[in-house]
Amino acid sequence: MREYFRYFRWLYIAFAIMLAVFCVIKGAQAINAKVSYYERTNKECATTQRVFDYADVLSDKEEKKLTELIEKRQKQTNCDIILITLKESLEEYAKAIEPSVRSNEYVRVYAEQFYEANNFGYNKPNGDGVVLVDNWFREKDGKIHTWFCTTGIVQDKYSDADIDHILDRVYRYVETNPYKAYKTYVNDFYNDMQGSRLLHLDIPGYFPLLVGLIAAIIFIAINWKSKSGKKTTNAVTYVEGKRANFVNRQDIFIRKSVTQHRIQSSSSSGGGSHRSGGGGRSHGGGGHSR
Repeated sequence: MREYFRYFRWLYIAFAIMLAVFCVIKGAQAINAKVSYYERTNKECATTQRVFDYADVLSDKEEKKLTELIEKRQKQTNCDIILITLKESLEEYAKAIEPSVRSNEYVRVYAEQFYEANNFGYNKPNGDGVVLVDNWFREKDGKIHTWFCTTGIVQDKYSDADIDHILDRVYRYVETNPYKAYKTYVNDFYNDMQGSRLLHLDIPGYFPLLVGLIAAIIFIAINWKSKSGKKTTNAVTYVEGKRANFVNRQDIFIRKSVTQHRIQSSSSSGGGSHRSGGGGRSHGGGGHSR
């Protein structure tokens, strides 16, 4: 058993280090979540309401639970978090403000106008915050549109990939369980702002423990009651007459020949993407359609 452990010891040491680091990070995040409650400094917000279920896709109980969750997450992120559901055409409304706006961005116009009209922002009017507008009405293009609007520090925090990820997560549940979808929006936003998301991978907190447990089970299963097998052969088992006949063979070094070839090296370069806002607007964000 000890020989097997010595052979695999670096694997288990690596698992132990990974588990320890994960626990430290998770512990620090948990402590930070409990002690880091920010005081609201925006005194000009027009409403204390954060869930506007105009499409009536949530029950009263679900709306209340979302409101309580949002209140908690706002204090932890120092950001306003707003949810709006609609079931009406926004074409006329959006084109009155931006005549050339495309149908998939009617919800963007609505989100930005709603945010500014109510002076949302945790730190100041039109300050740090986010709003998700999910319009259940199918516009003339035959699609339902959703917009994730960012303002202030949230605009700087979220890249295009981050926005796509959170909207993909919402769309995973929205048709079958709107409450779960909108709860995911709130919690994922919190995780993103806290920096506890890892490369857009949805890794559960128990994952390192599960990996360690599986590794331990495999190790025990392989080595449990292990022992040496019985010796059944020897040097002359398969030799005719049961007598060994050793032939003396030698390799004689004659000469050495060295050939050199010049290998041409090649180099490659990669490119990156750059995201920037346009038009000098104070909002960022992105949308999905279904």
